[in-house]
Amino acid sequence: MLVAHFQRLFAYNEWAWRQVFPSLAQLPDAEYKAARPFFWGSLHGLMVHAVAAEAIWLTRLHGDSPTAMPQPEAFADFAAVRAQWEAGNAAWQVYLAGLTEGDATRIVSYQNTRGDAFQLPVADIVQHVANHATEHRSQMTPILFNSGVPTPPLDYMLFCRHSPQP
Repeated sequence: MLVAHFQRLFAYNEWAWRQVFPSLAQLPDAEYKAARPFFWGSLHGLMVHAVAAEAIWLTRLHGDSPTAMPQPEAFADFAAVRAQWEAGNAAWQVYLAGLTEGDATRIVSYQNTRGDAFQLPVADIVQHVANHATEHRSQMTPILFNSGVPTPPLDYMLFCRHSPQP
């Protein structure tokens, strides 16, 4: 049951990102990279963080602990960040397809990028990744709206209405 929940949650995550991507792609590069008064500094910085976080958490689930987050300068533009997300999304789909109910309670030992050690169950990590993406999409949508490229509504219920459970 928990595995099916996570697979559904990541299907929503994919759907929601794919709703946001067309709006991001419409922005001129200068506006996409423009300095903004929030933590990640620009939509580009926020996208790099969101995509990198999904990749880093998957790497941790596989037993490795990356020591640094990729920086926005490592990605030329939105297309480069999206390509990275596409690869990461495919890797998450493979991981989730192989996840078992027993895996959900497995404890993962990892270090954050500052070297601090932590332990969490797989279920908490997977839930966090989906919630983290939702948080950052929510930070993007008002900026996109104010830039004249609003996103469609991203409510989970809208996804459910158009994506019945198998």
